[in-house]
Amino acid sequence: MASIRKQLITFGRWLLLGERDGVRRSIRGKGNLFQADGASFSNLELDIAGDDNHILIGPGSHFNNVHFRVRGSGHRIEFDPNCRISRGGIFWFEDEGCILQVGPNTSMVEVHIAVTEPGSKVIIGEDCMFANDIDIRTGDTHAVIDARTGERLNEAGDVIIGNHVWIAPHVVVLKGVHIGENSVVATGSIVTKSCGSGVIIGGNPASELKSGISWKRERLKG
Repeated sequence: MASIRKQLITFGRWLLLGERDGVRRSIRGKGNLFQADGASFSNLELDIAGDDNHILIGPGSHFNNVHFRVRGSGHRIEFDPNCRISRGGIFWFEDEGCILQVGPNTSMVEVHIAVTEPGSKVIIGEDCMFANDIDIRTGDTHAVIDARTGERLNEAGDVIIGNHVWIAPHVVVLKGVHIGENSVVATGSIVTKSCGSGVIIGGNPASELKSGISWKRERLKG
């Protein structure tokens, strides 16, 4: 019965259900899938308008105050086992065929992730730790145009975050950025360019502050 309660496929054009198992559902479209066997939720909202969108959440995960707003079709959102969102999250999808993939044992306090423009993606590795007020975007949502040629200047770009990355509070990660594994992003950073592995980056725009590092979740005595 638990498996049935936490799995939802819509074949019709409209499905609107009240809250059940901590999940509110407003779904318009067909072929949409929400599967979350073994996960738990407090105030999770699914707001979907489109077809064949899949949201898959692994066992042992717990989400608190999370809102999925999905517009368009063919999007895929996948959280591996034991992911946690403790305070709140907004996940915004638009256009077609966008991807969010989050590795196992990743924790987030408060995040906003916007995956927009066809085929763009955000990939987050395992055992990452995101603090509060984190904003990650694959695009600018609106077009910036060269006034002389009419050419668009701000194409979307994938965001790739490696394994075991710590992002401190009040950080913005913009389109096209790759952050290497074992790295740390300092508080208040605006990340516009990619960085390697085992580094601390910080500032606006962010730059490398120190290399040859790793980090632990535990506070260790000096």
